[in-house]
Amino acid sequence: MATSSKDKSATTLVNFLRRWGTIAVIVLTGVGFAFASPYFFTFSNFNNILFSMIVSCLVSVGLTFVVIGGSFDLSVGLTVTASSIVTAYLIPILGPWGAIAGALCAGACIGLINGFLVTYGRLSGIVVTLGMMFVLGGINIFLTDGYQVAVDYSEAAFLFIGQGKIGIVAFPVIILLVVVAIMHIVATRTKPGHYITAVGDNPMAAYYSGVKVYNWLILAFILAGIMSSIGGVILTSVSTSAQPVGGEGYLLEAFAAVFLGATVLGKGKPHVFGTILGVFFLYMVTSGMNMVGFPFAARQLFSGIILILAVGANAMLNREEIHLKFI
Repeated sequence: MATSSKDKSATTLVNFLRRWGTIAVIVLTGVGFAFASPYFFTFSNFNNILFSMIVSCLVSVGLTFVVIGGSFDLSVGLTVTASSIVTAYLIPILGPWGAIAGALCAGACIGLINGFLVTYGRLSGIVVTLGMMFVLGGINIFLTDGYQVAVDYSEAAFLFIGQGKIGIVAFPVIILLVVVAIMHIVATRTKPGHYITAVGDNPMAAYYSGVKVYNWLILAFILAGIMSSIGGVILTSVSTSAQPVGGEGYLLEAFAAVFLGATVLGKGKPHVFGTILGVFFLYMVTSGMNMVGFPFAARQLFSGIILILAVGANAMLNREEIHLKFI
């Protein structure tokens, strides 16, 4: 039976929306805010958006690897807080660079424990990382006694990481661009990235193909911990202190960005480039809301709605697969 021109047009439109729909929404939303506020579409605001999304973007990119590998990590937000506290405590003892190394090691250890329990411990990723979230919350309060840990203003080199500028561009923005570029290459052009993807797509097929499934999933958790730790270091430098609480807020943003990013370019599965666009979209909308005059509570509401819609769109893009994941 010949396909009618109407059916062909409908198919073309659907394919276009699947590939470019999310990017079109991002662009149209930006244009709308540009008309609503003359200050929105400026280099200064663009730089502010990039600066404000730094920690969330790092956390989201790290979480992307875990989700690509077929699991979840609910502890990434608290890992930011824990790494920030470790950094602030170690600076007077080891100096700024030793403190940064210590924070990255702490994040890697958290990821290693999560990955080990999920794989060799045969536990649910949600249960393990939820437990780790509570453990880290208790440790953070215990270490700080509920008070912030200040960083001495004499640590100029360390403070430059979060507060310095090169020309008119904030230095942490440069760090963000370099780190996410490296992570994008790791995910798309290296053996670890391909193997983590293979594990997430079909762990049994990967296992029978000789892939060490457990090791690569553990690596995904370690990458998530390290990325969260980088965010914690930058957060400490920006605020000149480590806060005992506050990292929980990055978790919702990270999941919203990962699943929203999965719809970018019609891939239907999480990928680093899509996650970056997802974070940018969330913070672009927040900036636009502030300029137009929306209340602060609208951001949380918006993030929740976006997460539900993104997961729904992701399910639509993968509707040909049998739905057997109920975790």
